[in-house]
Amino acid sequence: MKHVFYYLLLLCIAFSEPLFAQNSTIRGTVKDKSNGEAMIGVTIVVKGTTIGTVTDFEGNYNLQVPQEANALLYSFIGYEQQEVALTGQQVINILLESDSESIDEVIVTGYGIKKKGTYTGSVEVVSADKIEQVPVASFDQVLQGQAPGLIAVGSSGAPGSAATVRIRGISSINAGNDPLYIMDGIPISAGQFSALNQNDIENVSILKDATATSLYGSRASNGVIVITTKRGDKEGKTKIQYRGQYGFNQIARDNFEMMNTEQKIQYEEETGLKDYTPEEKLELMKTNTNWLDVVLRDAMTMSHELSASGGNEKTQFYVSGSYYYQEGIQYRSDFDRMNFRLNLDNKISEKANLGTNLTIGYETNSNTITGGNNVYNPIFSARLLNPYLKAYDENGDYNNEGLPWANPIEQLMLNDNSNNTLKIVGGVFFDVELAKNLVFKTNVGVDFYDYTATSYLHPDSEWGAATHGKTTRAFRRNFRITPTNTLRYKLMLNDAHDFNFLLGQELISNNSESFSVGAKNLPKDLKVLNVAAEADTWGGSAYDYSVASFFANLAYNYKYKYLVDLSIRRDGSSRFGQNNRWGTFWSAGAGWNIQEEEFMKDISWLDQLKIRASIGETGNYNIGNYEHLALFGYGTYMNQSAAYFYQHQNDDLTWERKLKANVALDMAFMRKYRMKVDLYQETTKDMLFYIPYSITSGTSGRMENIGEMTNTGIELELDAQILKLQDFTFHFNANAAYNKNEVTKLYNGLENIDQGYTQITVGKPLGTFYLTEWAGVDESNGKGLWYRADGSVTDTYSDSDRQLHDGKVYLPPLTGGFTGTFSYKNLQLTAFFSWMADKWIINNTRYFTESQGMFMSYNQSTEMLDYWKQPGDQAKHPSPEYQDNQFDTRLLENASFLRLKNLNISYNINPSWLNRTGFFRSARIYAQGQNLLTFTKYTGIDPEFYGVNELNMYPHVKTFTFGIDLGF
Repeated sequence: MKHVFYYLLLLCIAFSEPLFAQNSTIRGTVKDKSNGEAMIGVTIVVKGTTIGTVTDFEGNYNLQVPQEANALLYSFIGYEQQEVALTGQQVINILLESDSESIDEVIVTGYGIKKKGTYTGSVEVVSADKIEQVPVASFDQVLQGQAPGLIAVGSSGAPGSAATVRIRGISSINAGNDPLYIMDGIPISAGQFSALNQNDIENVSILKDATATSLYGSRASNGVIVITTKRGDKEGKTKIQYRGQYGFNQIARDNFEMMNTEQKIQYEEETGLKDYTPEEKLELMKTNTNWLDVVLRDAMTMSHELSASGGNEKTQFYVSGSYYYQEGIQYRSDFDRMNFRLNLDNKISEKANLGTNLTIGYETNSNTITGGNNVYNPIFSARLLNPYLKAYDENGDYNNEGLPWANPIEQLMLNDNSNNTLKIVGGVFFDVELAKNLVFKTNVGVDFYDYTATSYLHPDSEWGAATHGKTTRAFRRNFRITPTNTLRYKLMLNDAHDFNFLLGQELISNNSESFSVGAKNLPKDLKVLNVAAEADTWGGSAYDYSVASFFANLAYNYKYKYLVDLSIRRDGSSRFGQNNRWGTFWSAGAGWNIQEEEFMKDISWLDQLKIRASIGETGNYNIGNYEHLALFGYGTYMNQSAAYFYQHQNDDLTWERKLKANVALDMAFMRKYRMKVDLYQETTKDMLFYIPYSITSGTSGRMENIGEMTNTGIELELDAQILKLQDFTFHFNANAAYNKNEVTKLYNGLENIDQGYTQITVGKPLGTFYLTEWAGVDESNGKGLWYRADGSVTDTYSDSDRQLHDGKVYLPPLTGGFTGTFSYKNLQLTAFFSWMADKWIINNTRYFTESQGMFMSYNQSTEMLDYWKQPGDQAKHPSPEYQDNQFDTRLLENASFLRLKNLNISYNINPSWLNRTGFFRSARIYAQGQNLLTFTKYTGIDPEFYGVNELNMYPHVKTFTFGIDLGF
């Protein structure tokens, strides 16, 4: 290592005093510009010589400089080298700035801030520039394709909908698979992310392996997502920022080709459904309604945000307020949000700091049924209503003549279903230096939300006619408080051995309550409960849980060369049986920065060559709060209150445990290219599973710890400055991941469990499809054909012929994304693509729109025009007379896709022009499109869906926005 060489040189200098009799001494400190922290091991060299030194544990240095020296060079891996001219000064304090292509960026993980270069864990950082101003309400939908091993799929395009997030696959069957979310040190619940403003986020860290997650213990089995929000700085001058955008939304993929009037009449006559007279056909041909156009629209979206940040050496602040509004492309599905953010840091003395983080978000959301085969779902209704039926009559009023059910657009406009959420995430922290390098910190965090839902069925609507109008009011409140106390000690020995010790204690207490009430028989246009004549429904519940934790961590590095990270955590949870309430979780990680070795110092083009490995165990406690108790349910019997046995007791119920192993290689070279490869295996043991019992026991079963599963994979990431020619640059970033899931053990020696469309099978991935295979149409008679389990062909469908379809699972094993950024002077174009491969879905909608059965009288897909009519026909569909509509492999489709997720073109106005105004600091104008192109073989509404079967989901939207960012 170069530092050793410098120390030897300094030793020689000490014995050569006459040679440098005219030397001068220069001293100072070196700090990180981004956070003001002292930097250890920064190299300071007299330019043109080998004379130099390194900073100590507190960032201080002291250097003897020859009289003829004219400049000093300050350098540290991952930071831009800084040159300072010598003009007779004796004290030089330096702020080093991270290189834009930093291999040693700051990451927030495990109750603290660390440098990637000294860290052995697997962490991906998604920076603010990839999150800001993307036109979606919930920030988790922005994460798709941004990091290897991370899936964030939005299963609905409804405004404000949350994404389903998975890190390194599925690790549990009955327990939760959601990651743990932490915002500014505070655990927060998923599901209310739409109440947060993503522009307040500085970065998102995705923690994956044991080293990165083990300090979170029993909550970290599925990974951890750490959200860090923006804070003020010490420059003293307040910076004000305005951001605004306006645009519109439309359906991303309208690829369902339903029959028009001419085609439907022809189909009905050919199949014998109806026999029209010429006059009737002529009358029907006057109408050709596209019902999807009736219930959908082009919708607008807009946002406005004003933020201010600044401070001085004592106090720093960041404050923002924002408003976001998005019309739904389906009528009566709008979303709007107001949000306030305050981050405050105050240095109350030389040794103590006090601060607060606070977010308040309030959102309202209009809802309709957004999935399923209910005709109340406007999407489903629009698929099946025949095109010769009118949506409006000659007077422009809603038409109900001839419709098999209520006119969907009328019901949307008459009835109402809305909710609102108040979300508060806040915390107060205090830290004090008790002794040199010994810091105590306490942080009390609160995650709170109030959710209120109101539904109203108008007395004149078909949906509300049976009850003469009905209104329902529901309320849910959740309050979680998390006090955390940590003691951190830093120790540097001989300017080489860097120790960081952490001890901590944490408590989580969560309380929730809910109730609902419905009433019917309402006067027209009055929606409140007290005008109803009769109570209809009511309900309510309450629950709580708590977790107590103690944890410790040791991080060590020797001269930035050899790295060790050890963690242990002890958790006790109220969710488990009294015999197994406490669990211990641990990790061990090691790393080697090979580029720091002496034998590598002559390889000037190599910036980093790092090997790291980790192993450890985490837990999963994402189950119900009372699964371990013997419970009774309550209801009514003959109009009397009654109790019944509901659940068996299990005092041995405990955590699922996941053993995680990870090996990785990080490389950076020529200051332009970075590459990372991670190999991992994660084994879930004591898997929580609902075991069925004989119904004679009084209940159907209970939760037990039986079963095992593994996830094995590889993750790749590449970042490259491909081209840099004067004013033109091209930057490329790509990531890809492969995950192989395998169930390795089930309870009582079972080899498989039938789950309907899928089967859990030992030796196969979870979610492998289990369907009877379609063999086509018999050309001689038009009957449908299927393969039997023995491989022969039959014209009789049977569930007993279902087979496993290897390699066809609903959670894709291959995922990734890539971004290309072109810049020319102040003009920039960025294109971001995400993709999934080997992803399969049952297109359940086709069961109704390609039907040889009861749904034939409703509108059908144009695909149904290709049906068998006479012997010799090579048709796609059987003869309608056989009604061979089944859930077989006809409905199983390859939903792999490549999507242009975001395209952004922006222009930064020249700062020299802005400086002349004396008012503007920066200005940027841009236009962007979201979900512009999708390449897929899937014929359903959208391939970006999480689940086994997709049925009339709310479509994803294509969004075009224009915006401006102004700095003052």
